[in-house]
Amino acid sequence: MKEKILKLLVKSEPLKTGDIAKILKVDSKEVTKALKALKKEEKIISPKRCFYTVEKVEEKLVVNKKEFISLYKEKGTFKTKVEAETNLNAFMDLIGELLTSGKEVNFTGWGKFKVAEREERKGRNPQTGKEITIAAKKLIKFKSGKKLDEKVNN
Repeated sequence: MKEKILKLLVKSEPLKTGDIAKILKVDSKEVTKALKALKKEEKIISPKRCFYTVEKVEEKLVVNKKEFISLYKEKGTFKTKVEAETNLNAFMDLIGELLTSGKEVNFTGWGKFKVAEREERKGRNPQTGKEITIAAKKLIKFKSGKKLDEKVNN
């Protein structure tokens, strides 16, 4: 039922529950139940009260790890998503190990990862207004390279 509703909403303007039930020729209670599940899964939105539509894909500005692995598998020469995920995890673990050991990681043209020190400093507690001491810590910095800058800006 949920797949049918999604296909219908992709092709149309926002629809009411009753309209969806009429088009699919099913009971409106069944449609309501499916709509609640789809809304909970964040696959549909309700821009106007009682109207439902599919969220536009181009509005999503963040790619999570799961989505990235799917794209990485397609772009690379991996046979499975598991293989792509294993490869990606190894890459991220190695970057973390190198940064932890105090080394910089430089990919010419793409960018450089490095660890910087932030000194102890004074600050204010926003709730009380009292002055507090913020402890020193290490930060990870990334400086993009020329090729990556050009790719993003063109």
